[in-house]
Amino acid sequence: MKTPTSTPDNSIELNLTSMIDVIFLLLIFFVLTTDFKEPEKLLPTNLNGSGAISSEIAQTQEERDLGKIVARVAVDASGKIEYAIDGKRVDSLQNVEATFVALQEIDPNVPVIVDPDANAPLESVLDVYDCARRAGLAKIKFAASPEALAAAR
Repeated sequence: MKTPTSTPDNSIELNLTSMIDVIFLLLIFFVLTTDFKEPEKLLPTNLNGSGAISSEIAQTQEERDLGKIVARVAVDASGKIEYAIDGKRVDSLQNVEATFVALQEIDPNVPVIVDPDANAPLESVLDVYDCARRAGLAKIKFAASPEALAAAR
């Protein structure tokens, strides 16, 4: 019997060319799909620092911005809660909701600004907000005084 002159090579050889190609393709993919924007540091708000809604209940039709409805909640000298929508007094919370329903039928996207007096109880302010939501109005905001805006900063 003849002895083999060469020994079989049992070593494993890796082909790294295809693996390197895949890595470069992944690298190109991630570089092209990465968003290089700087993250926002503050959340956007709709409050502007120029001022708040007028604190007087009575507003004339000329003073009112026709694109906004202002719902005012105040407390009179006797401690009774008063409601006003665009400067017109409303005698009860049910009439406030009825007014909001009528406004929603005209324009469901009309913005409503709830402007509470400093002494108005939170429950009454939230009742007006709830009336607007039940009426189907979606754009409901709260007015803020310049002092409250300065304190929030």
